Amino acid sequence: MLKSLKIINKNIMRIVNVSLMVMMALMVIFIFAQVIYRYVLKMPLSWSEELSRYLFSGITLFGAVVLYRSNGHINMSLVKDMVKIRHLQIAMDIIAQLLILVFLLIIVYFGFPMSSRIITFNVLSPSMPWFKIGYVYFLLPVSALLSLFAVLEVITSIIIKLIKIEGAE
Repeated sequence: MLKSLKIINKNIMRIVNVSLMVMMALMVIFIFAQVIYRYVLKMPLSWSEELSRYLFSGITLFGAVVLYRSNGHINMSLVKDMVKIRHLQIAMDIIAQLLILVFLLIIVYFGFPMSSRIITFNVLSPSMPWFKIGYVYFLLPVSALLSLFAVLEVITSIIIKLIKIEGAE
């Protein structure tokens, strides 16, 4: 199971990394265009700043997926490091990961229906009348869903580590 989760997560990370590169490139292009249009051509674009904000939201949320998978998030290991019993440390890791799993499941469970409802409201972007704001709201449950796979991989690897420790004793 761990092997298949690693393969799934590896493919997810490829897609997320490409998405991040595209979103970052587009954001840089739109902001650069806004600067040129505003200060050189004296005709500011009405949509570039808003679209860049939406892209920044996507970069932040998808970046969190990458950080979680690479164990780059800040963690508070002070309490865990104070505990000298290895099994208790592993149990604390599992509990922390299970809490993260529950949090992500709540976001996914409530996020998709909420985002769908927001799309049905037909709220349009103020500067881009062709763009529904509800699509931006989908970024959160999608990033949570992608993070779920990483959490499952982490939990599985911790359990396998625990089984190996038990077998060695």
